[in-house]
Amino acid sequence: MFFSKPNKSVGIDIGSHSVKAVVVVKSGGRLRVEQVGYAQIDRGKMNADPLAAQSEALSEALRTIPMAKSCIVGALPGQSVVIRYPRLAQMPQDKLAKAVESEASQNIPYDLAEVYLDWTLLRTENEGEETFLKVLIVAAKHEVIEARVQIAQETDVQYHIMSVDSLALADAAETCGFLPDNETVALINLGANATSIHFMKDGISNFIRDVTWGAREMLQAIAKASRCELPQAEELLMNWGDPTSRAKDAPPDHLPLSPPPPSAGLGGLGDLGGGNPLDPLDGEFGDSGGKGGAKPAGGPPKSGSTKVDIQEVCQVPLNRLVSEIRRSFDFYEQQLYEHPVTRILLRGGIAQFPAIRDILMEELGIEHVEIADPTNSALAINQGFNVSALAKHPPQFMVALGLAVRGAAKL
Repeated sequence: MFFSKPNKSVGIDIGSHSVKAVVVVKSGGRLRVEQVGYAQIDRGKMNADPLAAQSEALSEALRTIPMAKSCIVGALPGQSVVIRYPRLAQMPQDKLAKAVESEASQNIPYDLAEVYLDWTLLRTENEGEETFLKVLIVAAKHEVIEARVQIAQETDVQYHIMSVDSLALADAAETCGFLPDNETVALINLGANATSIHFMKDGISNFIRDVTWGAREMLQAIAKASRCELPQAEELLMNWGDPTSRAKDAPPDHLPLSPPPPSAGLGGLGDLGGGNPLDPLDGEFGDSGGKGGAKPAGGPPKSGSTKVDIQEVCQVPLNRLVSEIRRSFDFYEQQLYEHPVTRILLRGGIAQFPAIRDILMEELGIEHVEIADPTNSALAINQGFNVSALAKHPPQFMVALGLAVRGAAKL
């Protein structure tokens, strides 16, 4: 509840690796990024007490950001919510809400009393003489939202709006002018523990899939091969991905792929068994460590004890990423009969890792694979120390930017 109209919007993106915050104001009828905040989450504390670890990082990210008279917007992880895209017969607007609730009761795998339900009308579609209404429905269980709210409350932050990270990424891409009409774009959000693929058609959300692949798989593979801890593995990966820190004789950015593991056949939407094209693949982890985490063999790890070829080490986890993305694309284009994807936008801490872009271009046959960089758009951004973190790692702030854009409607 606002007792006075807010004069700025703050988008807060809490991940499992770091917390990002973006402050947006309106200036001359345009949105302007005024300030950003960033803090990494302590890995040790995250394993022992996630609430305390994320709350501490949130407090640090917001340390220099004045929160008074702000519309504060938070995000739910895409894998924690249910998103559906039903098509309803055309009907009067005053009957649509009841029809959506009825549709949700049949397609959401929870009792509606257990969830917060939100929806929006995306567009009207014509097929022959029939007209349909395509609707986006989002459902989140009460405990999922309460857990997110609790993190904020530990730092005396009160959310005014809650969104979903994959939808916030779309809001940011639209604001930056990355979603032109007559184009199908895949927004790929590369997180630490999960990845989302959000298909946008003509600038409108069309389908979202979340997969259990994250940057942690690459870090575990590097840690295992180089016999070091995860923080050192992250430093190795990020330094390799930064062209300014690469040696002159470093290997080329391209990472050749071994053939991807065979995937399940493309079954129908009603097939919920092993034949479902979107079920997790078996045997894809190889030596990358998988969910259980990679444990260096032969005793405690020693930082820098073994030199490794980062490209070669990351090959197995990157194979798995490509397999998951390819299956998502096949499902979208073949099962949903949608137009082929023409462009990919990458977001996340490892989006700047050069091998990822090259692999996706070659393996998916898509020429335009780009890093979602808000600093390289028409968006107005303040200059100086207050936005230095954004200038250093722009793809990481796309979700927080989208959340702030959502809150800017209240300004």
